[in-house]
Amino acid sequence: MSKSSEDPRKKIKEWWENPSTISLLDENLRILETDFVLPYLSKNMDMADFGCGGGESTAKYAAKVNSLLALEQSKQLRTRAKQRFKEDGLDNVTLVKGDVMDLSAYPGRFHVAVTQRVVINFMSWEEQKQVIRNIHDSLRPGGLYLAIENTHEGFEAMNSVRRDVGLDNILMHDWHNYFLHYDRFMDYVEGMFVVEKEHTFNLYYLLTRVFENMFAKFEGFGSNAVKDDIFTIADQAARKLYEVMGDRITFDVPKGTSFGPIQGFVLRKIS
Repeated sequence: MSKSSEDPRKKIKEWWENPSTISLLDENLRILETDFVLPYLSKNMDMADFGCGGGESTAKYAAKVNSLLALEQSKQLRTRAKQRFKEDGLDNVTLVKGDVMDLSAYPGRFHVAVTQRVVINFMSWEEQKQVIRNIHDSLRPGGLYLAIENTHEGFEAMNSVRRDVGLDNILMHDWHNYFLHYDRFMDYVEGMFVVEKEHTFNLYYLLTRVFENMFAKFEGFGSNAVKDDIFTIADQAARKLYEVMGDRITFDVPKGTSFGPIQGFVLRKIS
């Protein structure tokens, strides 16, 4: 057994410091995530992007707010983000090394905070609760927490349909991801936040993770993914159809609201 496999935290750190690591291969889904956040931002806001990664979405958020704190633990991701912010000429972004397990430097500071697939990178519910509490404490009274995170229930809803049409399950990267359990998450935020909206990407997931896979090949993940060329065209078409039709189509899922792992939660801090 290798030394890194004996130490899960070290293995996860090595994963995020590897320049070839891709946090989200699906750029169309990233666009949809970002577009979910943007309508909640305005020029008078001080914002935090906790776990900003390479800054792909962060740069778009910064253009709409007064100031933005971009917090990222990975050195190689901060390097990417720094270059991106420089190229975009952003002078209202403060990029810092940091960990959402300790936000004690920012009590009650922000009007809005966002995480994009960050909470799920903590490998226990106890750690995840601490992260959520820390984000809550960093917000001003009435502030918004826009959580874009994965749930077990949405993931299983998608895989159940894949199985029904003869496709294999999409595997969870459970060595570095621990998806939220919907009911447990909802119970925990009660009393800290009002859940104003649950946002899903259901139609996009149905088209890209089920329908397209019925006639085209996609294997692997991240930089090791191998896929048919049709996905480049089909995923973009699925995104455009979602942008037009997404809110008009409802899905009956066994638990929660999401068909597909990633969904958005609009949480307003109780004053």
